[in-house]
Amino acid sequence: MTSTEKKFKTIIENIEDGYYEVDLAGNFVSFNQAMCDILGYTADELTGLNNRTFMDNENARKVFATFNQVYQTQKGCKAFDWQLIKKDGTLCHVDISVSLLTGTDGEPIGFHGIARDITEQKNLDIRLEQSRRMEAIGTLAAGISHDFNNILSGIFGYAQLAKNSVDNPQKAKEHIDQVIKAAHRAAELVQQVLTFSRRADYLKKPFRIYLIIKESVKLLRSSLPATIEIKTRLESRQMVLADPTKMHQVIMNLCLNAYQAMKKKGGVLTVCLTEETITRPRQIKDKYVSPGDYLKLEVSDTGHGMDAKTLEKVFNPDNRTRKKGRVTGMGLSAVQAFVDEYDGFLEVNSEPGRGTTVQIGFPVAGTEKKQPSSDMPVPKISQNSSREGTETIMLVDDEKAIRQIFEEFLQNHGYKVRLFENGIEALKAFEADPKAFDLIITDMTMPELTGDRLSRKILKIRPDVPIILWCGFSEDISEDTAVEMGIKKYIQKPVSPGDLLKTIQQILDGK
Repeated sequence: MTSTEKKFKTIIENIEDGYYEVDLAGNFVSFNQAMCDILGYTADELTGLNNRTFMDNENARKVFATFNQVYQTQKGCKAFDWQLIKKDGTLCHVDISVSLLTGTDGEPIGFHGIARDITEQKNLDIRLEQSRRMEAIGTLAAGISHDFNNILSGIFGYAQLAKNSVDNPQKAKEHIDQVIKAAHRAAELVQQVLTFSRRADYLKKPFRIYLIIKESVKLLRSSLPATIEIKTRLESRQMVLADPTKMHQVIMNLCLNAYQAMKKKGGVLTVCLTEETITRPRQIKDKYVSPGDYLKLEVSDTGHGMDAKTLEKVFNPDNRTRKKGRVTGMGLSAVQAFVDEYDGFLEVNSEPGRGTTVQIGFPVAGTEKKQPSSDMPVPKISQNSSREGTETIMLVDDEKAIRQIFEEFLQNHGYKVRLFENGIEALKAFEADPKAFDLIITDMTMPELTGDRLSRKILKIRPDVPIILWCGFSEDISEDTAVEMGIKKYIQKPVSPGDLLKTIQQILDGK
């Protein structure tokens, strides 16, 4: 080994970031101790391992695309937030550089670069983002409470009218229908707030952005003052492949940022959704956007705007311009990270005194152009089925009113219902006679034994028993995790008795 090589090796071993060299197939051939520390392997264990060992299929595709780009262009690049799986199964996040490694003849023999562990910063960003979302909820609080009070006024009023109309069944039915309609409005508003505020494990799937924009605008109209005029121009019904919950949060935060820029003097908030075809590679900031069909979301305001210096700062995760600038909810750095994750692009144009426009582009998923029959899914009041039940149902919920309502409703449809106010009592009854119950309905949040833990214990005893888990709000479980653990159906509260009856019948009939 030459003195130059020794010097290089000494430098590599003493840097805090991980250094790696892999062959063209992605197998580790050289690395420093920091790389071992990041992945949790010893040097002997890491030697020869393929990089796919440390990632799931989605991340493996991202890595392959990056390596292939470097191989084809022979130009190094930087990649951000690769999610890797350590030896102990935990996840870590790294920013990484990739360059082509060549042999003495100049031919490619592999790749090398630097990996920086950003796991701690990533976790901090997640907590900061959650804090900003809750801060933004505070901005909406007055409007939300106003909307809720209107809904509750309708519920109280129509309930009283129904009570006064007991001698006129038709009139009483009309008033009760209005109570149910108002309750659906309240449930929808709760779901919008929870979607905006929740921390979740995001899921990529195809969906139509325009539906989420309509939900967001509905919440904003009831929350922002009358001095803010909201205009929409939604020209596309195309789908994108991303996470709907995250998209909802991004849209809401961009709109709230725009509101902050117009808070003092009022103005116009405009949300547009259009389509754009990019025919040749386009450079936006330091990123090249590939040709293709894109769905373009545009949020603009007529506020005070920003100069070039301020605009640079709003992309800084630690920016200090929030109170006098635009950023109150999710910072543009977080929006940029979201856009990058889904192969999109972000452009911001702003001038002092002339407002700001934020444009986000996402690749179109599919080309379906069929118009939906309605703009928004409308909650339906299920009609009672003619099928009468004969099965025995265990219903576990710590709320007395819920137990009483659903007990009476299900008994009226032929089911035998046994009630339990906590998971401990329910588990004891099930252990005593596992065959006594044809279906379990349990709340998620209960003292001593939560619904998911109760479900796990029941399924260990009898794996074939169908379980419905319903939940008001929980960050500990989602529909996906519930299904993975063997739960038949995950339902978000509130649920109407008619809808629950329909679900029960479908499960018991094996549909």
